[in-house]
Amino acid sequence: MIGRLRGELIKKLPNLAMVECGGVGYECSISLGTYGALPEPGEQVLLHVETLLRENDLSLLGFATPQERGAYRLLVKVDGVGPKLALAALGALPLEELIQAIRGRDVKTLTRIPGIGKKTAEKLCFELSEKLGGLGGLDGLGASASPQDAWENDLRSALTNLGFREDVVLPIVAELKIQKPPLLEAIRLALKAFQR
Repeated sequence: MIGRLRGELIKKLPNLAMVECGGVGYECSISLGTYGALPEPGEQVLLHVETLLRENDLSLLGFATPQERGAYRLLVKVDGVGPKLALAALGALPLEELIQAIRGRDVKTLTRIPGIGKKTAEKLCFELSEKLGGLGGLDGLGASASPQDAWENDLRSALTNLGFREDVVLPIVAELKIQKPPLLEAIRLALKAFQR
């Protein structure tokens, strides 16, 4: 997988950048936010890359910062939000504003993003506000907002290693965190909760 591109910026459009690395030109889809951060063609550029591999398609998405890429990774985990819509969201609002809107469950602001209706906005708030809520700044985004608390981290890790998806695990972990039982007891309670 390609994770980063550093080279000469050959071309930039509001939705696309081409970077030449070692004689090969890589085209990356980009958000308007990244477009605004790009230098002029002919200058050196560094893009943080997400590689998308589908049946008959390999495409690259380029981001100006690891935080923007981290936000993208969180957005596409929400059901109904694909790569195009996630890029549109990152381009429609500055990253900090987008995060504040999700944290604050500001559906009105989110529905101003082209392609995001009320239902999708509510889903973004519901699924991501807690993941973004514990972040002091934007630095933690690349790590998918992993918990700072060791107990929480251990429980989340144990449950995902048992094969449960992270989006299913996180609400249960948040629920159990209120009483914080011993780890083995927490795992037992979580497994019970999954059977409900």
